[in-house]
Amino acid sequence: MARTRKPNSLRGSAVSCTFISALAGLGVIFALILLFAYLITKIDLSDTIISVLTSAALCVGAYTGGLISAKKRRKNGLLMGILCGVFMFFIIFIISSFFAQTAAGFSGSSKLVMTLIFAAVGGVVGVNSKNNRY
Repeated sequence: MARTRKPNSLRGSAVSCTFISALAGLGVIFALILLFAYLITKIDLSDTIISVLTSAALCVGAYTGGLISAKKRRKNGLLMGILCGVFMFFIIFIISSFFAQTAAGFSGSSKLVMTLIFAAVGGVVGVNSKNNRY
């Protein structure tokens, strides 16, 4: 007997997939920032390299979030990746403006474009990759 999924189940909804995958992507960003912060304490780096490292952490986290979102949803990979990227961007923007008061100096447009591109690519890869369910 084949299992069928309910179309309105919480696990398969676009909002729940986006939320869970955005949290996973933010976790990856946080872990990479901690790793880079440890490396920065050991090596003196310029501000340009620090900016590149934080942008790389943002791109890897957005890609991971889009990948997980599309793998969980298993359809509409581009849309799921973009939704996850927008959600992650707004969370990062709110946190940065709340804690660091950097909303004025935050290069929002470039970070938004990077987040959307990498999350969308992650979504497309996630939908088209082999599903390893057991």
